[in-house]
Amino acid sequence: MAIRAAYRHCRTTAAPARLTAAEIWSVARAIRGQLVIEGLERKLELESVVPRILELEINEVAFEVDWDFEHEVLNAAGEPVMGVTEYDKASPDCVLVSVNGPTLSGMETLLRSTIAHELGHVVFDAPGWIRVPPTAPAYSGVPPPDQSQDRREVRANEFMGALLVPPMLLRVDLQRQAKRQHLPASDCPSTVVPGAVAYDGSRLDHDAVEEAIFELAERYGVSTRFLQVRLDRYDLLRTGRDWSLH
Repeated sequence: MAIRAAYRHCRTTAAPARLTAAEIWSVARAIRGQLVIEGLERKLELESVVPRILELEINEVAFEVDWDFEHEVLNAAGEPVMGVTEYDKASPDCVLVSVNGPTLSGMETLLRSTIAHELGHVVFDAPGWIRVPPTAPAYSGVPPPDQSQDRREVRANEFMGALLVPPMLLRVDLQRQAKRQHLPASDCPSTVVPGAVAYDGSRLDHDAVEEAIFELAERYGVSTRFLQVRLDRYDLLRTGRDWSLH
């Protein structure tokens, strides 16, 4: 059964509109809901569910995905990368995702985040390639020469973050951790996640916060730094210092 999702896009080219972070998170939530067995599951075992991500239908554009974990990966510029998503009109209804399995062997959290990032390119970039095939092979990970920051990479990173650590689940888990650690809440709730309690780092015990971040990272199967970025992004933990362990 195909994985399905939809978002604002150009009906002619299937290219994404300028999506907000919340819209990207919504797409990630829709995709995640089709991959997890239990709705409240935290750690998304992407390595094991990849066989279920072989057919997608995004904005009514149907295509196949071929995953390769066996080889070293270089981008179009010949530089080594963790992963790349590419399209060649010689295979008009398929995109290839190459994940640098040899390099990522034994690096579980980095492998998981790489898969999630490349899936973001599949979800947001591939429909446009399928609908209007580019004249030359297309690749993720190579920013246009006139852009210092590639919107595609920003979008894939936001998708990755929300897929692995969804805002609403993290909200619940952080509140539980805060209650257990007796961490005082901020007077101002999160400005990003509606109704969520936020915490001011300057008012919190350093050791207690480190323990909470470590336990949450373990639960979601991501690095402590990854978890810290999501806390910042969702405005759940406000601090000018890096509380993560690594």
